[in-house]
Amino acid sequence: MQKVTIPNHLQSLMDPPQNMDRIGWLGADAATSVEVAPDLYVWLFGDTILGKSEDGIRKYSDFIHNTIGRAKREEDGGFREIEKYFREKNGGRGAIFSSKKKWFYWPLVGVKLDSQLLIAANRVTTKDSSSFKILGSALFLVHNPTKPPTKWTYEGHYLPKDKKIIWGTALVKKEEWVYLFGKRGTGFSAKTVLSRIRVEEAAKGNWQKFLYWADGKWLAQSKPDTVEGLPGTSETTIQHNSFFGWYCLQIPPLSYEVHLYTAERITGPYQDRGAIYTIPAPWSEARMEKGKRLFIAYAAKSHPELTQKKDQIVLTYNVNLNPFVKGLSGKLQKYLTKKKYEGLYLPQFVSISFDKREVKG
Repeated sequence: MQKVTIPNHLQSLMDPPQNMDRIGWLGADAATSVEVAPDLYVWLFGDTILGKSEDGIRKYSDFIHNTIGRAKREEDGGFREIEKYFREKNGGRGAIFSSKKKWFYWPLVGVKLDSQLLIAANRVTTKDSSSFKILGSALFLVHNPTKPPTKWTYEGHYLPKDKKIIWGTALVKKEEWVYLFGKRGTGFSAKTVLSRIRVEEAAKGNWQKFLYWADGKWLAQSKPDTVEGLPGTSETTIQHNSFFGWYCLQIPPLSYEVHLYTAERITGPYQDRGAIYTIPAPWSEARMEKGKRLFIAYAAKSHPELTQKKDQIVLTYNVNLNPFVKGLSGKLQKYLTKKKYEGLYLPQFVSISFDKREVKG
C-alpha cells in the first residue's frame, strides 16, 4: 500500500506569509525545481500573482507571466526558504523572462548543462481578456544560474513552429545527451514525442543538431513517432532512480487524479501504474460553472531533492479556475478571499511512499 502524507514543512516553503504589508509573491504555477549547483536549486514559475496578504487572505495587485525561485539546502539537509524573484523597475513589476513583442513566456521545465541552465518555455499571446494562444516553444540558455535571477544573463532561441507539436513538456540530461519531450495534439488525444541533442551542442546553442525518436531510432530531420504508453501533457517531469526506473507524473485532462508512468528506457514503452493520489475537495467536488468544471488540476511534477529515500515521491500540483469557462478568470480575486480556496493558484505538496512491490516498467 502507498502511504500519502501532506508535508506541512514543505508547504510552508511555498505559502506566502500570513501578513504581508508590501507587494510580494502570492502564488504561481509550473513549479519545476532544478539543481544548478551543489545544494542550490532554482524553481521555475509561470503565471504569477503579486500583492499583499492579511490574516492569510491574499489580495493581488499585479499579474505577471513568470517568476523564479531560489532555494539553498542547509547543513541539516533541509530547506528554510524558497526566495521568489521578479523584476522591479521604475515603480513597476515585471517577469524575469520578458518580450517587447506581443507575446510572453511561460518557463515550464529546465535542466543544468555544466555551468549553464537550459530552460524550455511556451511562447504565448493573449487572444482576449479570458483566453490565450500558444505560438510555439522557446529555449533559454542562462549563463549564470547561480546568481540571483534578477542578475541572470541569457540568450533565447525559438524552436521551429509546428502546428501539431509543442516542445518543452519535459527536459532530461542523461550522460552526453539532453532529451527534450514534447506534446502532439491536444486534450484526450494528446501524445508525447521525443527529441535529443548532445550536451556540448546545446551548451553552444547549436539547436539545429536535434535528433528525433522515430522508427525505433534517432533520426535527423524526421517527424517523431509518439512515445508508446505515455499520454501528452503541457508540462511534467521525467526522472530516473533505481526503484522506479524512468518515471513520470501526469494529471489526465479534466481529471483530479495523479497517475504514475514508468519505463525501463527513456524512450519507453511506458506503463500506467494507475492513480497514486486523488486531489481532494474542494477542487474535486462536482461543482460546475456554465456546464463545465469550476477548477482544473495540472502540472504534477516530482522533486527528488525533497525525498528521503528512493521509494518516495514528493510532488507538487496546481489548481486554477477553469480557463475554458468564459469570464471566470476575472473572478480570481473573489475566490482568493475565501478561506476554503486558500490553496488556489499555489503549488501544493504531497509526499507518497511506496511499498516494496515492483513498480519499474
